Amino acid sequence: MIGAILGALAHFFGIDNLSGPFYGFWSGVGSDIGEVTIIGAAASLYWKHTCHAKGCYRIGRHPVEGTPHVVCRKHHPDGEPTHAEILEQHRESKR
Repeated sequence: MIGAILGALAHFFGIDNLSGPFYGFWSGVGSDIGEVTIIGAAASLYWKHTCHAKGCYRIGRHPVEGTPHVVCRKHHPDGEPTHAEILEQHRESKR
């Protein structure tokens, strides 16, 4: 029973010498190593560029002057104009 389980695991991981040493591993389960690496790199880039405010998952693009922090539009102390304010300024400039 245990031998059958170990044989099945060895075949799954490609270490039972299908067509040479470890060919089955690199053409099977081992080929997923690159995909896992890409997903990990994307996740780490996302976490590096998120807002520094605790609990905020937005992308931080605005540096806070005098600090090493980068925050999102919502958490920046100077604030950013809202869509309504931009539209109002646009309307006033057309008059």
